[in-house]
Amino acid sequence: MERHGLARATRPQTAISEEALVEAARALEEGAWEEIYRRHAPQVYTYIYYRLGDRLAAEDLTSEVFVKAIAGIGKYTYRGTPLLAWLYRIAHNATADHRKSAARLYGHEARLDEDFEEQGDALATLSERSDMLAAIRTLTEDQQQVVILRFYQGLNHAEVGRIMEKPEGAVKALQTRALRSLRRKITAAERGERA
Repeated sequence: MERHGLARATRPQTAISEEALVEAARALEEGAWEEIYRRHAPQVYTYIYYRLGDRLAAEDLTSEVFVKAIAGIGKYTYRGTPLLAWLYRIAHNATADHRKSAARLYGHEARLDEDFEEQGDALATLSERSDMLAAIRTLTEDQQQVVILRFYQGLNHAEVGRIMEKPEGAVKALQTRALRSLRRKITAAERGERA
């Protein structure tokens, strides 16, 4: 256990490096997954909750993400990108699968809105509104992911790009389109119109 430095991870005063933690998890060392869960479960849960708006589903899928991570850690290689980026990719796939299953269960496809007409940076003024999460859920999958990672998780464009495996410019374009769409939807809702 000491060879990867995991024993230090259980002591709060000394943080284990991400690379050492990944190696300990790959070796199935006791405590490694507890530490990974402690470090990353809140962000994974928040990401899933913002995508679905359902606390119970978010709890279930967060657990599923970590089960899948444990099963797949043998194929994961630490290359300097945060482990959280890999967990976000698993969460994205789990959320997409959940939505597809729900759509099949209820006999309809999830609605994706790709109508981009207006420019606007409305997120700052709209983030406290109760209808914001509902509006975010009408965006495309990629747009949702960018908005949640950028504005709710606080990541920069480069970090989001690494998580989504997209160039930074593509992330910026997705963000711009998402904000345009959100502004249009919120403005229409304020006027009592349909976006």
